[in-house]
Amino acid sequence: MTFMAPIAVPATITERREDERYRRVLATGKLNLDGCEMFCFVRDLSVGGAKIETLTVPMIGQQLQFEMRGLGPCTAQVVWNRGFLVGLAFDSPQDLATVSDRGTRQGYCARAPRFATNRLAQFRVAGSLVAVELVDLSAGGARLRGAGLIRPDTPGCLILDGIPPRAGFVRWTRDGDIGFKFAPILDLPTLMQILT
Repeated sequence: MTFMAPIAVPATITERREDERYRRVLATGKLNLDGCEMFCFVRDLSVGGAKIETLTVPMIGQQLQFEMRGLGPCTAQVVWNRGFLVGLAFDSPQDLATVSDRGTRQGYCARAPRFATNRLAQFRVAGSLVAVELVDLSAGGARLRGAGLIRPDTPGCLILDGIPPRAGFVRWTRDGDIGFKFAPILDLPTLMQILT
């Protein structure tokens, strides 16, 4: 879920940005740097840029592609970094109305960025344990191949080496694949551990 609240900047602080920014966005995002996909959390967002948190910190001045739910992909430049926090300046202003849109416009449904993977996993559903392929992954869920026919809303548990089992439920089934929604969503270290 994306939450946005405007920041009130005290008069004693010199604010260099001309556009209004939003704090506590708490959305997941994807960076693409020279063909390498990296996961990030979006902490602040404005039409001109974003503050993100990522475990692989790009260098100041690097150009990259940024994507998040309802926005992107768009090109950006790294303008600062402190620890795991990174400041991005978008190459062109972005329309933030789509970020908070949850499908209210006909035919539109914003979704979190997906990361392709080909890991093997186990899926526990209806008392059975099935070997599956993890096709793609986001903080909110995964696409699984090989689980068989499973009805939507069926609870299940995804089991991957190195992380605790992740509970959730089946959202959709199509052409032998299922969409599995995590409850709760994955945190940054867990998602990075799965993707590396």
